[in-house]
Amino acid sequence: MKKIELYITLQPQVLDTQGQTLTRAVHDLGYNQVNDIRVGKVLYMTVEESTEEAVANVVNTLSEKLFANTVIEEYSFKIVDDKETK
Repeated sequence: MKKIELYITLQPQVLDTQGQTLTRAVHDLGYNQVNDIRVGKVLYMTVEESTEEAVANVVNTLSEKLFANTVIEEYSFKIVDDKETK
């Protein structure tokens, strides 16, 4: 069983209105050194496959068919070592 962190974000050329709103709010709080906020989502899951290639196949297939709108979003994932989660 492999633990997965799947990151989904808007493609760089897509306007991130939520990120722009947060950037303005951060500036309103006086943190003008913080810029270019982009908002995304992280999904956590476990995949019961024996090889990393099989895990990648499952995660990529599900990401492209269900989790991400690949027209405007991109995704990446990593297999999390049990030591990282403790």
